[in-house]
Parts: sequence; structure tokens; C-alpha cells
Amino acid sequence: MSIAELSGVLELYAEAVPQARFQQLESELSLSARQRVFTLPLLVWLMISQRLDPKATLSTAVQQVVQQQPQILLSRHKRIVEGTVSCHTGAYSDARQAMPLAVAETVADRVLDHLMQGAREALPGWNRRVFILDGTSLEMPHTPELVEAYPPHPKSHWPVLLMLAAQELTTGLAERPCWGPLYGAQAVSEQALTEQLLDRLPAQSVLMGDINFGVFSVAFAATRRGHDVLLRLQPSRAGVISRGGKLQPGLDHQVVWRPSAYERKRHPHLPAHACVRGRLIVRKVIASDGSLVTLYLFTTLQLSVEQLLHLYGQRWEVETDLRSLKRTLNLQMLRCKSKDMIAKELVLSIVGYNLVRAVMNAAAEEYGLDPRRLSFSRSQDVVNAALPGLAAAATPSTYQEKLRRMVRILASCKLPDRSKRRSAPREVWGHGCKFARRRIPRSHQA
Repeated sequence: MSIAELSGVLELYAEAVPQARFQQLESELSLSARQRVFTLPLLVWLMISQRLDPKATLSTAVQQVVQQQPQILLSRHKRIVEGTVSCHTGAYSDARQAMPLAVAETVADRVLDHLMQGAREALPGWNRRVFILDGTSLEMPHTPELVEAYPPHPKSHWPVLLMLAAQELTTGLAERPCWGPLYGAQAVSEQALTEQLLDRLPAQSVLMGDINFGVFSVAFAATRRGHDVLLRLQPSRAGVISRGGKLQPGLDHQVVWRPSAYERKRHPHLPAHACVRGRLIVRKVIASDGSLVTLYLFTTLQLSVEQLLHLYGQRWEVETDLRSLKRTLNLQMLRCKSKDMIAKELVLSIVGYNLVRAVMNAAAEEYGLDPRRLSFSRSQDVVNAALPGLAAAATPSTYQEKLRRMVRILASCKLPDRSKRRSAPREVWGHGCKFARRRIPRSHQA
């Protein structure tokens, strides 16, 4: 999306999901059509803005309506017209819980489709959409409903879910995620979640994943739906695919990947003739620490080896994208206390993330930058600071002036240049503060 086509984050949301689409949703889901303060367009926006606001409370969202913002989403309800909307959060909380999950999912899909129109080419002259797969775990409050749905680790207290994200390579825009319990009898794997997510991807997409996704079930499910894959393999799995052939650097052979007996046992639904035809590639590359690493890759793409290595070399981008989702949007510890609200929070968090990414991409295009060189955290701060001014703009010319100023400031949010490796190693993500183990004084022990 170019600067000429860009509007503010709020306006992008309104363009992607117009009022008529919300009215259609109300009809399809048999929702009440009575006039109310928290209409669907306003309700969804407030839930999105909660994820963009570092404080992210119900009160911060309600205060926007009390101050009669945002104007373009407010209804003609009597309390809004008279300026008598209560500052208490009860009505907003009830509206959040009553909203069907299908509304959040529809909004997420419509916003992504609207923003994806400006995606760049992953390679010169090659316009396929490449999605990077990766998973992460998120913690939740300890409530009976969440403990049953997402059991904690046996030695932990907090319920935990596993979320799988698929993010477009050039823009960083994320598909609506899939998730499930990480522990317990119903635990899911990243590979199983991948099969759920595949149907949401655009036709003829390319899936790229690390060793966790370099398994037959992922490759077969993707190719069966018309997608291509670029997957890293474990050396042992590469040896099985090559049928005992020598895995020397420089190898680039056509192979037929068939499931092992173990994989058939884990996936009894696989057809008897199931197989994936592709290329097995072995190359030595230089890692970020300067050491030599041997990559074992399987792909169904007909690109040159240099192009494939260039694509896979960008897989690391998803790690920083997940950090933005977990840390900057405060998803590492979810706050809702019911399974249904957790789902809505996850889906609409992705919408907020994508809206900020869209503005970053427009700023990068306007100023000739790589959007991946912009800091998501600082960009989010710029967007949050600019929202009140854009909403208060009295004329279209004033709005455009403020919008261009926001984009200009956002383009300055560049990450630092590093001509050499860090002097100190990158910090490992922790799990936050943990309570020390309780110690019982000897005098109290029997």
C-alpha cells in the first residue's frame, strides 16, 4: 500500500470492514439490530485498540467513547448524542462477551485481504506469496475453564496454549492463527496446527519452515492443497528421503518422499499411495556467528539453489515478528478468563498487529526503506501518539498533513546498523518473574 492509498490505522480498519459488512454479519448471525452504544464496528475497534495500548484495560477503551471518540464509528445512540455515556466498564465487558467469535474471525480475514494487496515480490520477477511458519506458547490466568481447556505443565500453575502463526515474508502481515493445548491428553503439535491453517492461505502459496515443520505430514498436506514448500530437514530424515544416498554438500537431487511406518502410525488417514515429489538440497552456509552450518532442505519449488537459500535465509524474520506479538502487544500472558474470550483476544490482536504493519510498509515504500529495518515497538508508539490528532483533524487537508507527519516520523524508527556481530550475545527470552520456592522452617517440620 503506497502513501497515496494510505489512511490512518482507524480508517484502514473502516475501509477493510465497512458498515455494510457488519450489518450483513448481524443478519447472518441473527444478532439483535437494536441501537446500542457499543455497536459491532465500535466494539471490535475498541478491542483492537486495547492491544495497541500498552495499558490495555477495559477502562482505557471505554474512556474513548466517553470522550466521544472515534467519531467515525459512533452511533446516534441517545447517550452518545447527549454525552452521558457511563465511564463504568460493565456494558463494554458484557458486549465483548456477547460478540460471537465469528465476527472477530471475519474482521481478521477482511483486514488481511485488504492489506495484502500491497505485498511486494519475494524475489525479482517472482510474485508468489511466501508464508513463514512458527509456533509459540502463551500463558493464561488460572481459572477452572482455562485449566480444563489448556492444562498447565505438571510442574506449573498457569494454563498454556500453543499458537501457530503464518506471516507473509515481505510485509510481515500475519494470517489468523491456530492454537490448541500444549499439554494434557488433547495436546496438539505445530504440525497438526499447520494442517488447520493451510486452508486459510491464498491459493498457490509457499510454506517455509524450520526443522519442526520438516516432516512428511506437513509437506503432503501443503502440496495436496496446491501449495509449495521449502522445509529444513533433520540430517537423519534427509538420509531416509535420499534412500541411503550420500548427503554431500552440493547435492541437488529429485526425490520422492514417502511416509515412514512411524508416520503412517501417527497419521492413519494417509492414503496408501501418499508421496511428495520434490528436490533434496544439501548446502554449507555461514551462520551468524561465522561458523559453517550444513542445511538439508526439501522443496517442491523449481527455483535455483541460490534463490532458495536467499528465501530460507529470511526465515529468521518470523522470530522477531513473534517477539513483537508476544512482548509489544502483551500476548505472553493473556488476561481473559474464559476460552471464548481468549479466542477473540488472539484473533483481534493479530488485526491490530497487521494494521501497524501496514503503516510501516507504507512508510518504508515512501522513503525507500526495507520494512524489516523499522522497529515495530517504536512504530506502534508513533501510531498510538498520532491517533488522537488524526481523529481531531477538522479538514481533509489537515488530516493529510498529520498523516504525512506520522509516516515521516515512523520512517525514522530504523533499527541500528550493525556491521559486525554483537559484542554481547543476544538475550534469551525468559518466562518473566517466578515466585521463589516456598521453604518451611525446620522448627515447623514434624
